[in-house]
Amino acid sequence: MSEPTDDLRERAREHVRQMPAETALGNADPAGGSTDDPQIMNDAAREEGEQQS
Repeated sequence: MSEPTDDLRERAREHVRQMPAETALGNADPAGGSTDDPQIMNDAAREEGEQQS
């Protein structure tokens, strides 16, 4: 019979394997992230900066 701590470690490893990578790394986005093209956002931010100058 395995030690209870070994079983707990194995269950934790399995749980982490099933998580999305960003969650497993601790970088979860609670809002769900964005699937938009980042270039569009970069261009908009650049244009906004030019208008404020």
